[in-house]
Amino acid sequence: MTNNNKINYKAKILNKLTESPSGLTIKEISNKTRIHRNTVSKYLGILEGEGKVKKKILSAAHLYFSKKGKHLKKNLVSSFIQALLYGLKSKFPNKEQDFKEIGWKILEYFQFPIGEAYIKEFEKVRQSSDPVLKLKLFKEFYNSYDFFQEDLDISIMELQHNRIKYRLKNSDFLNEDFIYFFYIACGITEGIYLSNLTLKVNCNVENIHISSNKNESFIDISLQIQN
Repeated sequence: MTNNNKINYKAKILNKLTESPSGLTIKEISNKTRIHRNTVSKYLGILEGEGKVKKKILSAAHLYFSKKGKHLKKNLVSSFIQALLYGLKSKFPNKEQDFKEIGWKILEYFQFPIGEAYIKEFEKVRQSSDPVLKLKLFKEFYNSYDFFQEDLDISIMELQHNRIKYRLKNSDFLNEDFIYFFYIACGITEGIYLSNLTLKVNCNVENIHISSNKNESFIDISLQIQN
């Protein structure tokens, strides 16, 4: 195989990953590029070694992401959204619940690109009678609307039969001026659970700690299944 062919394979794979910020499986990459799965797997390994691709394990699936960062010029988009949130909070203070309702409205207009692998997870969990599996899905799909931050830290703080509490750290929106983002995210989360699992959940901001040190800032978000 010539070097040009090798470069072409790598470029095709990277282009498809760059166009798919929610990640792709080897099968999806193969279908989109018409490159054999074994060849895709080989070049993904090479691209990982070069630091151009990252991998995330989702249940039985391996999702691959481009680290190239063409995703709608992330820094520019995040900065614009931060400025918008700042303006909204300044103009409409103490309207947290209103912005949670806005999260619901966003879903009427925009579908977040959660990807085929996540959709399969929803289908699998939908068939389960275990509410804990359903509540744990939040950790998997939340990144689809926190703008794919590689260093976003989501951990489970409390887990009961029908309630879970997460702690989120290292988000670009963990700032008093941008805090409405998380209320919007709660509304989006409720809508995603209802539309994908036909499950009514209450998603709420429980605790906010903002520090001058970004690593010490966090927000606690709970999900509770409604009876």
